[in-house]
Amino acid sequence: MGTNGNKRKDWLEIQKYYNEGHSETEVTKKFGVASCTLHYAKKHGYFTSRSRSEGNKLNAKKNPRKHTQETKDKISKSRIKYLEENPDKVPYLLNHYSKGDSYPEKYFKKVFKNENIKLTEKYQIWLYQLDFADVKKKIDIEIDGEQHYVDLRIVKSDKRRTKYLTDRGWKVYRVRWSDYKKMSMNDKREIVNEIKELLK
Repeated sequence: MGTNGNKRKDWLEIQKYYNEGHSETEVTKKFGVASCTLHYAKKHGYFTSRSRSEGNKLNAKKNPRKHTQETKDKISKSRIKYLEENPDKVPYLLNHYSKGDSYPEKYFKKVFKNENIKLTEKYQIWLYQLDFADVKKKIDIEIDGEQHYVDLRIVKSDKRRTKYLTDRGWKVYRVRWSDYKKMSMNDKREIVNEIKELLK
């Protein structure tokens, strides 16, 4: 088997077919190769099979699990219940607050102090923690790092968060830090004035 050119060519074709995502069973049926021959080919290096891990990944890709809407609803309710009981496990909080206040948040904390703008920091409402909030007037002021615009998980979380807040009468004002830090002093002053006006 190792010296016959046609045989070598056959194994190249078989390997190519297998690498396209077909199973060993499909290989034996298509090419009329017995299982013992396939085993011999593996042993002598004519054929390379997938590892168990690679096989599991391929199987999962070819046969994805599809949940019914009822199952999805149960999973969603179960997840929400867990996060309500363990608010410190909310993915956004784990990613965003693991190192304490960000520099932009520290910066605006000083700005608000200098402008005598009184806000509650890190106000928790349901699963969400607000950067700065006027709780009585239901105003949320968020100082967003770039992850809020490039990390799809955080983008989706922010959309759910905004909907949750606005459905309950909150206003959400966002400052995109990457834009803000490039602004002129006059434009930065305008942002602060907008926040003041919102809080009146």
